[in-house]
Amino acid sequence: MKIKREACVGTYAEAIRAAELGAERIELCDNLADGGTTPSYGTLALARRTIDAEIFPIIRPRGGGFVYSEEELQIMENDIQVCRELGIDGVVFGVLTPENEIDVPAMRRLIECAGDMAVACHLAFDLVPDRKKALDTLVELGVIRTATTGSRERTPAIANLDAIKETVEYAAGRIIIMPARGVTKDNYLEIVEKTGVTEVHGTRIVGELK
Repeated sequence: MKIKREACVGTYAEAIRAAELGAERIELCDNLADGGTTPSYGTLALARRTIDAEIFPIIRPRGGGFVYSEEELQIMENDIQVCRELGIDGVVFGVLTPENEIDVPAMRRLIECAGDMAVACHLAFDLVPDRKKALDTLVELGVIRTATTGSRERTPAIANLDAIKETVEYAAGRIIIMPARGVTKDNYLEIVEKTGVTEVHGTRIVGELK
């Protein structure tokens, strides 16, 4: 079984290096120290021209939480439109309500803006109070994948293998469950074996990028 490795990168140089090391997909970000924000137009354009791997930029106008104002949602729509115009493969975002539920109207609005691009959810998923309910909601919205550490405390995925396995079993192929945080080229096969996942995510998933 082929395991898809998604390299989370914070610069164009890291994206190039990850692709050279064999990453099948790049989650392209800026400001990784702040959890990742939307990369610049210039970074997106150059990456699309020069990288053969799938590119999924994060769409996140700032660090901090995942409850967004109307103005921030408009910024996210603009960034998604840029990605469409550049021929980007897909985008990654997550919007929550103040109660940490999936914000269905906001998510649907951004998904409609994405058009034919695939949409994935990031670790905002881990903050929801009911993982099964949130998964059902993401499936209904048409989200193809969500990252997770397996814990609301967002401890490393390797510490939450039973929870990730349970999530995979509940998803039952309706949506891809992708372990994240602390997943590396040295431990991802153990995570795959013990949870049944087919995709993994990390800043060191194919090795050191610097």
